Amino acid sequence: MLEQIGLIFVKNFSKYGLEGIGYLIMAFCFGMFFLRSTQKRRFHFISAACYILSIAYLCQLALPALEVFNPNFVLSEKEIWLVEAGMVCLGTSFLWASLFVVPLSMGGLLRCALFFFVAQGMTIYFTQPLFPVFNFLNWLLIVCWIVMGISFHFLKTVGKTSLFDVVGDAFFVLALYYMATEFDLVKPSVWLPVVAFGGVSFVVLMAQIKFMEGTCLMFEANLEKEKERRTLFWDIAPFPILVSKLLNDAVLYINPSARSVLHVSPNETSQFRLKDYFSNISKRDELIAQARSNKIVEHFVVQMKSPRTQATMWLNLSARVVELDGELALYMNLQDITNQKQTEEKLFQEASTDALTGLYNRRQFEAMCGMALANCIRQKTPYSMMMLDIDHFKNVNDTYGHDMGDVVLKNIAAVLRQTGRDSDIIARYGGEEFIIFLNNTDVEGAKIAAERIRSAVEQAVITTENGERIPVTISLGVTASQSGDIYAMAKEADIALYHSKENGRNRATVFTAEMRNETGGNT
Repeated sequence: MLEQIGLIFVKNFSKYGLEGIGYLIMAFCFGMFFLRSTQKRRFHFISAACYILSIAYLCQLALPALEVFNPNFVLSEKEIWLVEAGMVCLGTSFLWASLFVVPLSMGGLLRCALFFFVAQGMTIYFTQPLFPVFNFLNWLLIVCWIVMGISFHFLKTVGKTSLFDVVGDAFFVLALYYMATEFDLVKPSVWLPVVAFGGVSFVVLMAQIKFMEGTCLMFEANLEKEKERRTLFWDIAPFPILVSKLLNDAVLYINPSARSVLHVSPNETSQFRLKDYFSNISKRDELIAQARSNKIVEHFVVQMKSPRTQATMWLNLSARVVELDGELALYMNLQDITNQKQTEEKLFQEASTDALTGLYNRRQFEAMCGMALANCIRQKTPYSMMMLDIDHFKNVNDTYGHDMGDVVLKNIAAVLRQTGRDSDIIARYGGEEFIIFLNNTDVEGAKIAAERIRSAVEQAVITTENGERIPVTISLGVTASQSGDIYAMAKEADIALYHSKENGRNRATVFTAEMRNETGGNT
């Protein structure tokens, strides 16, 4: 059986097998055309036609072998011809339809192919018996390849190359091959169809490569033009723009307006990364996190700096994640609000601090003390409060004048800043009276702090313009009752302060339970 099948294949291979394989290779080469253009569909229709023609010829090779498997399955020459004719008509109908890819939609192209299939099939079926010597199938292929060759010579498309003309010439050669076989102008040869179909396939591949190369160059040129237009638009934008890579923080672009705000020159753009422009690197991380999560970030107020001069400025950022040149980038609009921030800080200073000493005023002290007290209660840490008053301050004003009294107040404030901790809240409570809230400090710690302040004030050297030393001492009252009420604690510290004054001044007194029903000097 295998021997019989082998003999049948060997007998028919040179006639049908090489052409079937040739069309299969051509179909593959045309089907590789993947660029999105009007020609993509054209090439795919030609590829489908070649696949169908390949099946037609391979069927001619395989159908006679079926008799070996089943002796009752015998096909007449007419039946085999009908199969071949149907497949050839179907394949050529796709070739004709490929000529109309521009004006027709996919549905229209399929209807066009169906029309050509029916028209060709009916013509050949009724005409072939009238002229049995004339091979209508071969002539149908000859006409198809000639028309296809002409169409490729007149092909109008973006990125057209001379190799498309060569593809047309290759189709002419394919038509000549069929004409030569039809008129017995060449002797049957194994190499002739190999050369014909192999040449067409090679030329098609080269044409596609050149077409893609030309299209890529066109895309690159368009991309460069787009970059130039984009850069020009950014350059003339009246607002600052900064663009950086989202992956590695590299700064891609800073427009002139942004360079002016950030105090960098054009040649310094690539020298610094985005993090170098942030005064606090954690704010940069926060901005990136929000941008990754939300894609768009609005009104992100942050203090930035010039990486070259280290000058700081306040900016209001609007950022979004964009795709730029194939990479994810962070596009930012910058609004310089430094003057606004400075004005806000100035107003805050005026509203929250004492103009003479620079310490917090009473209202700001109460606000900050309330938050600090709540934090201590939440964390279960001790807290204390002390109130202090300058001894005989009226005598200082009467003896040295109110200007020197102001100097004394400023010096006392300076001593309190120097001896206090960063966590302590220090304020001028009124007149010559000061108040301090001590975080994480028990009564023993408060007593030590009060003595340190009292001693520092006593040792402070405050002189008049004539160099005369002004002796200054203070009296202090301390409480650590943990009452959770700042006003109650202020009253307790005031009572303890009154006891210090009654007992000789220049001393610190701790509030005790026995003093609870007393009133202080200011109550």
